[in-house]
Amino acid sequence: MQQLLSEGLTTGTNGNASLRSAGGMLITPTGIRPSKLMPESIVEMDLEGKLASAQLTPSSEWPMHAAIYRARPDVHAIVHCHSHYATTLACNRLSIPAFHYLVALAGGDSIPCAPYATFGSAELAQQVTGALRERRATLEKHLAVLRAL
Repeated sequence: MQQLLSEGLTTGTNGNASLRSAGGMLITPTGIRPSKLMPESIVEMDLEGKLASAQLTPSSEWPMHAAIYRARPDVHAIVHCHSHYATTLACNRLSIPAFHYLVALAGGDSIPCAPYATFGSAELAQQVTGALRERRATLEKHLAVLRAL
């Protein structure tokens, strides 16, 4: 997260990241500036939302991360950022067309824009998981870009 912030790919406490684990996932907490994150800040939880122990509160986007991991066994990490460019495209409901060969790294001839849904909602998790069905990246109409690794 610190690198995302330093490279201008997210701002403030926006964005989150997770890593698939044996028990579910490790995910960044909510409301902590990237510069303040420590290894003990990372939240461990199962894919149904149960915390492994008393910890910080997970990112409000944990349902989306969990839904992607449940739907895509091939995904091992997720980075969700709020870059200015991705936000501009998503707010205008625009996908990223195949204007450059790097778009193909996302798994197709475009990076789609998932329909709008409220952040942290089950509907958003469903919309993003659908947009990632045959892709490794998507824009979210609610202001972000998500990359499944």
